Amino acid sequence: MADSRAPETSDDQLVAAARDGNVRAFETLLDRYQVKVLRVLRLMGVPSRDREDVAQEVFIRVFRHLDGFKAGNPFAGWIYRVAVNATYDYHLRTGRQARDEVPWDAGAGERAAHAGPGPEREAEARGLRDRLEAALGALSERERAVFVLKEMEGMDTPEVARALGITRITVRRHLGRARERLRSLLDPSDRGRG
Repeated sequence: MADSRAPETSDDQLVAAARDGNVRAFETLLDRYQVKVLRVLRLMGVPSRDREDVAQEVFIRVFRHLDGFKAGNPFAGWIYRVAVNATYDYHLRTGRQARDEVPWDAGAGERAAHAGPGPEREAEARGLRDRLEAALGALSERERAVFVLKEMEGMDTPEVARALGITRITVRRHLGRARERLRSLLDPSDRGRG
């Protein structure tokens, strides 16, 4: 039986149509990337109260600079770069560091390991996620951006390098530092080793 669904329109096709004034094509790009952009903003330390505003700023920048997007390059990497730059600008504008709203709870990991099934287990999993997000605030903005794009958004090293405008070696260096700092923050038994 043949698949009757039309193939999904590529990002390149949508960008080309949006450049030609097709509002629906741009809305489709917004729909496709809105959740991802909001997640990156959250992981980059933009507080929930400001996240929608910064996301709107990201999409305004994307719309204004669509002509700067080079077809054939991954659109996701380009929009992530815009989102990361918007978070840098946000932190400069507000005088904030990339800190998360969640307090770090050193005992959450151990409690999660012993939690039973059900709501308690879900709460502990949320606690672990919150601890990771809070620990991300201890990283430099560049380390945080590299870690978020590589480890949490699943981009490969060349994509991260392109998205952030840095070399692959610099990506690996920042990723190594980020992993080391996060390991020491999230695993209290690792402190003092080394």
